[in-house]
Amino acid sequence: MKIGVIADAHGNLAALEAVRDAITAAAPDLIVNLGDLVSGPFDPGAPSFRCAPII
Repeated sequence: MKIGVIADAHGNLAALEAVRDAITAAAPDLIVNLGDLVSGPFDPGAPSFRCAPII
């Protein structure tokens, strides 16, 4: 079983999109969100809308 993990992006959309693309390409059986995706100094709203379909 392959597990993808997303955590601590803190609103950094560029980094989160890169991780999203890597996880999508790896095609894990399960994706786990450990939190702190949208909180932080960058752009807290954008990550929530871009990554909602995969998390």
